[in-house]
Order: sequence, then structure tokens, then C-alpha cells
Amino acid sequence: MRYFFGQALGRTIILQLERGEKLLESIRGLLERESIQNAIVLSAIGSLQRAHLHRVTGMQEPPVDEFIILERPMELASLQGLVIDGEPHFHMVISDRENTYSGHLEVDTTVLYLAEIALAELKGIELKRVKNELNIARIAEKT
Repeated sequence: MRYFFGQALGRTIILQLERGEKLLESIRGLLERESIQNAIVLSAIGSLQRAHLHRVTGMQEPPVDEFIILERPMELASLQGLVIDGEPHFHMVISDRENTYSGHLEVDTTVLYLAEIALAELKGIELKRVKNELNIARIAEKT
């Protein structure tokens, strides 16, 4: 087990995305414009017209991912994760009229009508991600 301590929460950012805007690309743009290095997702809801995600398919090493693209009306029920060293690592739960899907958020996920994302900036913590021998990006302290 590893753990990391920050000192405080900084700014709270509420991002509202409109029809046709890209979820991950918009968040990355905001992080860059506002120089946010570390943050946590507080809340995210909305609707999507296109979802691009990946998920693991088995228990072998190294992990094997399945990439999924869905194009239909969907609800964004949840988005969770961290921003470490300016890079978001988010997982989402989405559903259409028949199924629910979850996995790692990928580029080209597109808003249908509206999406609202709340982030809290993490202050007093200096983190980065370092890939291990299985190509898994683990959190580490910057030195």
C-alpha cells in the first residue's frame, strides 16, 4: 500500500460542456489553461452521443485492453478519477436504453446535450505517474 498527503483543496472548477464538445479534450484544455497539476473529480453528469472507452479483458500480465466506441444517446452517470501532473485518469459509467458500460475515458467522447463536471484542485502535493514493468502508470512523489 502507498499513500500521499496533500495540504488543502484549492480552486473548485465547474465545467459545463455543450452539444458536440469533447469530454476528455475539453478537460485537458481547461487543465492546461488554468495550470492545474493535481485535482480530483467531485461530480460529473450529462448526456453523450459518442463514447470511447477501454476496459481490461482478463487477468493476464501485461493487461490486455478492449476498446469500445458507442454512438447512440447515452447518460453519463458518473466520472471518477484523478488528475496527476496535469494528466487526467478518469473512468466513467454510462448507459443507453438497454445496457450499462464502464471503463477508462478515451478521446472523442462527445456530449449530446449537456455535461457538467466539477473538479477540486489539490494543493500541497507534488505527484507524477511512472510506468512499471507491466506498463501500468503508478502514482509517485516528484523528487
